[in-house]
Amino acid sequence: MVNNFFIARDFDWEVRRSSHLDRALNVIARRLGTQIYTAPIIDRLILTLTGFRLSATWSGSSTNLEQRINIYHLVSQVLAYEVEGDLVEVGCNEGQSSILIRTVMNDFKLQKAFHVYDSFSGLPDTRAEDGTSYKAGDLAVSEAAFRKNFADRGLSIPVIHKGWFSDTLPTGLPDRICFAYLDGDLYDSIMVSLEHAYPRLSKGAICLIDDYCDTAVDPHGWNELPGVKKACDDFLADKPEKICYLYSGSYTHGFFRKL
Repeated sequence: MVNNFFIARDFDWEVRRSSHLDRALNVIARRLGTQIYTAPIIDRLILTLTGFRLSATWSGSSTNLEQRINIYHLVSQVLAYEVEGDLVEVGCNEGQSSILIRTVMNDFKLQKAFHVYDSFSGLPDTRAEDGTSYKAGDLAVSEAAFRKNFADRGLSIPVIHKGWFSDTLPTGLPDRICFAYLDGDLYDSIMVSLEHAYPRLSKGAICLIDDYCDTAVDPHGWNELPGVKKACDDFLADKPEKICYLYSGSYTHGFFRKL
């Protein structure tokens, strides 16, 4: 049975104040018969006034309902079919999706480990393939915030691997993986994640990739991190698996199943 109450209710969906301002400006624009995209302008304004870059700190802003449903079903699949291996999330940030993964694991009561990986220092350096929406240091969150989110819900904390992926993944991944959630945002981060996670995926394991946007399938998809798709396409070019593009509401997901 799908745990709809957990997916939809057990999170804070309140709109951030900056989003209220963005919404108000768009309402005014529509009444004037036009459309505007004011979110980046508001982010820059708040940065100028406060010195802080906005990042998603409330549940519902960096993972939406559709993404959570995707995660719920895909994690449930590998657990229900008892695919060999543990679960990993590469790029856990403050733990919104990690909390969902842990909750699904608890429902199945299987003896599997859960490993999470993050620098807790924001993004590393970007490259041309990553576009211009983000730069080094963006999306930083503390390990303490991650731990607090788990403690607030009474959930056991996963095995935390703090550091850059190139340092933690080569020796820090479990030998066998049944589910991998890759949320590295950038070309290099996704590429190094695939290079080290792919050989450890068991047959039937699922690899879910956040921010994978295929504009040929969804011309209006969220394509602010184009390096993600390019890294996946480059890595899988000589592999039998192909990415399946998932509907994810205002965000984007892609996944493949290990053959």
